[in-house]
Amino acid sequence: MKIRKQIITTIFFIVYLLTVLLTDFSLTGFWTDVIFSILLSVFALRLGFKNETDNRFLTQVLRGSNIICSLIVFGLVVLNAINPYSLDTLKIRSFYFQSVDERLFNAYFKPVGAYSGGYGNFWITETPKYFPVVEQRVFWDRTVDHDFNDDLYDGEPIDNFEVVRDYINEEVINKHNVPK
Repeated sequence: MKIRKQIITTIFFIVYLLTVLLTDFSLTGFWTDVIFSILLSVFALRLGFKNETDNRFLTQVLRGSNIICSLIVFGLVVLNAINPYSLDTLKIRSFYFQSVDERLFNAYFKPVGAYSGGYGNFWITETPKYFPVVEQRVFWDRTVDHDFNDDLYDGEPIDNFEVVRDYINEEVINKHNVPK
């Protein structure tokens, strides 16, 4: 039973990392992938070094796979921590949950200052209605022309949720419904 748990954990860890790193799918929420990856890494390493299988080769393969995946996770965390622009990630605004045409969307805004050519990065993800734990990125703009940190424009209040809803309608729903 312990061997099966160790094998399943290692395979899940590998598939999860490949999915998050190589596709537009991730867990819902910006920090969820980071936190879950670190916790899964610690769990897989602990499980791999706590238990030993009867087959020495299988034990080495499982441990090696978990070490490589953990190095990837912690390597990416360290690279982001030493990046001088990573402080902008702490300013991310990700509370723009919207339901448009009975579809669920999340919008994220990360201000990046003058070096990007706009106010910041903006992306929209869609969450499946019956499995809201996973989201898929459906729109990305690295130089958005709206500052979602400001609630005023020319002294007038702005509803940023309405701006997000307009982006969802224009950039996601209308562009995918265009006849070819």
